[in-house]
Amino acid sequence: MQRIVILFGHIACFILLPLQILIALFFIIGRQFLDIPSTQLQELEWQLFTACVFFLIGFAYLYDRHVRIDIFREKFSPRKRAWIELAGFFLAILPVSALFIWQGSMETWTSFVWHEHSRATLGLGYKWIIKATVPLGAAFLLLAGIVVFKRNLKLLRSGN
Repeated sequence: MQRIVILFGHIACFILLPLQILIALFFIIGRQFLDIPSTQLQELEWQLFTACVFFLIGFAYLYDRHVRIDIFREKFSPRKRAWIELAGFFLAILPVSALFIWQGSMETWTSFVWHEHSRATLGLGYKWIIKATVPLGAAFLLLAGIVVFKRNLKLLRSGN
């Protein structure tokens, strides 16, 4: 499970993000100096950003780099932090991931069946591809949550 989350985190970091930066530069140069139509480049840029965000959510959680209120957390013992993480898994990670996987899958399927494309005349087609990053990202978050859950359960069982 952990390897899948890490793999897609690396794909986002080392492929999608540099590609997004290159497209953004080409978009700016093309629009300002070369008079190249920019609708598709602009859409591709934000779609790559969306994919990066969703592919990195689980990666950030796995490596404990997500947003939280550390000012309170630092005062707790490791055991208390582990209990909070376990509760967080059941109260936040599991229900949110399940909702995003379910609803995101339905949205992706609908988009695929209806051949949804951009509302812009010159925009990109195959909108289902970018919509698929939502349930995928939620699945990566759920997998990372399971790994972190097991890690904290192990810590509590060891008595440290």
